[in-house]
Amino acid sequence: MKLYEFRPISNDDVPAMTDLLMCRQNLESNEFPFLRNSCLNTKYIGDLLEKLFMTNKAIGIGAFVNDELVGYIAGKIKIDHDRGRHVWVPYEGIAARMDQPSELIRTLYAKVSILWIQQGCFHHYALIPLGSKVYYEAFLGLSFSIQQVHGIMNIRDYNTFETASDAKVRLANKMDREAMGRMSDIIFSYQNSAPVFEPALPELVGRIREGYKGLVEDEEAVILIAEKDRKELGFQVYEPVIPNLMAPDDGVELSIAGIYPTQMRSGVGKKLMNEGSRLVKEKGYQRIITDWRITNLASSTFWPNADLSQWLTEWFGVLIIISHGQTSTIHV
Repeated sequence: MKLYEFRPISNDDVPAMTDLLMCRQNLESNEFPFLRNSCLNTKYIGDLLEKLFMTNKAIGIGAFVNDELVGYIAGKIKIDHDRGRHVWVPYEGIAARMDQPSELIRTLYAKVSILWIQQGCFHHYALIPLGSKVYYEAFLGLSFSIQQVHGIMNIRDYNTFETASDAKVRLANKMDREAMGRMSDIIFSYQNSAPVFEPALPELVGRIREGYKGLVEDEEAVILIAEKDRKELGFQVYEPVIPNLMAPDDGVELSIAGIYPTQMRSGVGKKLMNEGSRLVKEKGYQRIITDWRITNLASSTFWPNADLSQWLTEWFGVLIIISHGQTSTIHV
């Protein structure tokens, strides 16, 4: 490796970080054109990086050659019910000059992880760009594992399923509070079971259920319910997306979706997808954004299966969440 100087980075390094991140995103947008959006400019990126240091407790390390920044990693210390005390490396939290090897990223992590562990953060998560294999290969080489996959579908490429269920799909209304509350069990039951093993703590279950009920009060959310004989079978929720470095200007998020286990392979998911794609297209959106846990077999077999081949050109390309545990517990 070249002779690097590694030292902590701060708000003073934002201009140099902006240049690196801008270069990274330009390369990403060559691979994934939907990332060439209104946020791909130095002002937006500079403001984003300033917020990383000003409003969050970010700890980062930069690599310098002849006092020039050539790569950095910065993560935020966070505490929540799902992951406990941990470090979160946001999408803007890592960049390296295009002529730098993946080994530099591995070394940056080795340097910065010491500082994170000193703060009591033994589990580390990162959003990794996939336009270049450099970042992906570096983190896999650090024994990180894929946890969450994010993807984008161009609606114009969507082909309507011919084998969908004959279930009725309708827009939800405020009378559907209890139905949405019942269907909240679908998601965390999947997450609790094998091979995900991501339990919803008892104190959170009630909060999750109330959150689902409250969705019917959200005027911006588009909620579709599939039903038959007046019984709900499954649902989808679409919500507006504010453009950012990961999301295009013309996108809508499929934020939550689920069908009851008894309805799997019955075509209900396909019927919801047909209706959802048609509806958001009518509203003027061009792309659908969604994500799924890689170990959730129901999700990871439905979204990228052969019947959804029209999604694959852009589906696996925006980013992945990778997790790494510094203790004996590995989050997957």
